[in-house]
Parts: sequence; structure tokens; C-alpha cells
Amino acid sequence: MNRKRILTDPGFWVLLGVNIYLVWYYYRTPEIFTTLIWLYWCQSVMMGIFNFFDMLTSKNPIPMQNSNTNLMDTLSANTPEVTITEDRKVSWQSSKGVALFFLFHYGFFHFVYMIFLFTMKPRYPINWDIFKYFLAAFFIGQVITFIQHKIRERKYRSNMGAMFFIPYLRILPMHLTILIPSFLHITNLGIFLILKAFADTVMYIVTKPAKESSKVSDQAMLASEQTMNL
Repeated sequence: MNRKRILTDPGFWVLLGVNIYLVWYYYRTPEIFTTLIWLYWCQSVMMGIFNFFDMLTSKNPIPMQNSNTNLMDTLSANTPEVTITEDRKVSWQSSKGVALFFLFHYGFFHFVYMIFLFTMKPRYPINWDIFKYFLAAFFIGQVITFIQHKIRERKYRSNMGAMFFIPYLRILPMHLTILIPSFLHITNLGIFLILKAFADTVMYIVTKPAKESSKVSDQAMLASEQTMNL
């Protein structure tokens, strides 16, 4: 994702602005940390739900078995959209199964994570006023990202393998920066919130699909189509 696209991406600015403001707000009122923990959990869940519907509504997607094995190629694997054939209709049907498996896998991960959070003894109650306003801000950011994906699908095919793993690439770094203080019994958590904000925005940029089509992905699709025609 080039610099111009970053600077003109409203989803990026919403994400960055909310994270920076929450870090600043925490320094003013440290008692909202429990609120932030659950807010970030909900942000993560929301990210997975939107990704599920993105996968479910993807037209003419690249199946996981045709995805690239190289990580960075996979993240940017968007090939020009072509006419849907009967073979690709089958691929689209199988992609529904991938979306449902992602929902189960991602949901189970967050269910276990939620149990872990419940075992932590909160020092302060949740501030529901702060919680609902910032949850709404994260929701707006996810809606913007979802719309961007649907617009891009008019020209480029979605890579189901990338869509399956990208949410994990985004949430694992930011949740690790939140949970590490609990394991190390660190009371000053401000630096970890800064790291969370940094990890969240950086991984948003890294996992943002490139606009141009991937030559590697084009070759993979060409080989797959030739195999099906034999």
C-alpha cells in the first residue's frame, strides 16, 4: 500500500485517531483500563464478523488451494476479475464453507480469550459511556473498510487464503501487547497501550491488499485453469 493511498484512506485515519485518543485518555484517567481491555476485545470480534461477511459475499474468489504460499504475496494477491464459469461457481460455493470455518475458528479463539479476561480481577468497573462511543467509532472504521473491499472486488478477485489469515495477523500483535503486562505483573500500562496502537495501525497498513494485481497470483490462477481444462 503506497503512501498516497494511506493518506487518503479514511479507515486508516479513523483507526489511528481512535487509538491515539484512547492512549491519551488513559493517561488522564488510568481507571478506564478495564474498559479498554473489553473495548479492544470487541474491536477484534467486530473485525472478524466483518471479515466473515466479506468472505461470504465475495464474488468469484480465489480458493484457498490456489492462494500463494509466500506470505507477502498472499496479502497482496488480487487478480483481475473475469467472467464466472461453472468451475468458478463451484469455487464460490466452497468459499462459503471456508467462511463458515473461519467464523467457527475465530469465534472459538475469542471465546477462550473472553474466558481468560473474565479470570482477570478488574481494579475498576467498565465505563459504559466511554465504551459505547469508542465502540461506535471502531464500527464506523470497519464499515469503511468493508465498503472499500467491496469496491475493489469490482476489478480484483479476493484471495480467500489471505482473507482467512489477515484478521489473525492484525489482532495477535495488538492483543499480545495488552496481555504481556498481566503476565509480567506490570502496573504502568501506558507504554503497552502505545505499542498496541502502533501494532494495530502498522498491521492495518501491512495487511491492506495492494491495488495492483499480483503476477505470482496470476500465474497460479493460469496454471489452475489449464489443469482444469485438461
